[in-house]
Amino acid sequence: MTEKSSKRDKIIEIAKKHFIEKGYYKTNLDEVAKELNIAKGTIYLYFQSKSELFIEIVENDLRSLIDDLKDIMNKEKEPKKKLERFIDILWDKLYEFRNSLRMPEISQREFIFDEEIFPLYMHRIYPIISELKTITRSIIMEGIHEGQLKDLEVSALSYFIGLSIKAFFMRFEDPVRYEDKEIIKEVILRGVLKS
Repeated sequence: MTEKSSKRDKIIEIAKKHFIEKGYYKTNLDEVAKELNIAKGTIYLYFQSKSELFIEIVENDLRSLIDDLKDIMNKEKEPKKKLERFIDILWDKLYEFRNSLRMPEISQREFIFDEEIFPLYMHRIYPIISELKTITRSIIMEGIHEGQLKDLEVSALSYFIGLSIKAFFMRFEDPVRYEDKEIIKEVILRGVLKS
């Protein structure tokens, strides 16, 4: 790793911590720079703005999720197993990112439409979310075709699976327990698998 990429990674790491602790709007890049013991201008050598830095963090997290999901698509042959592994990976990644998901702005859909965030979101994040939807739908269609999943509307099933998992992490009243994964997995599988 070069010194340049190492410094960039360190900026991302510290900024992510600040975003999680304070939220997007209350995060101050002066404080991030101070913690890194660098001039604030150094951050701007790597990122044009706070919004670009934030989007980079979200994009990195989503890319890592997509890479893991593509891996199971290639390794698992049976649709039911693909779906089980899909749920496992989605849960594990969301559990890893659970503190990020508790940022107040993340739970407010209008945050995406912030004038600085929206163009970056549409250019860099929306295509990854579309890719996630495509992977989910292909697992479902394969499962229906193979007779392992109920022959229900694919978009509705896809939405049901994603929302069922995501809803656990958007709760603010109590922390998510890792072992809740087995409960949600059973609920999803009972809802979509053929008897």
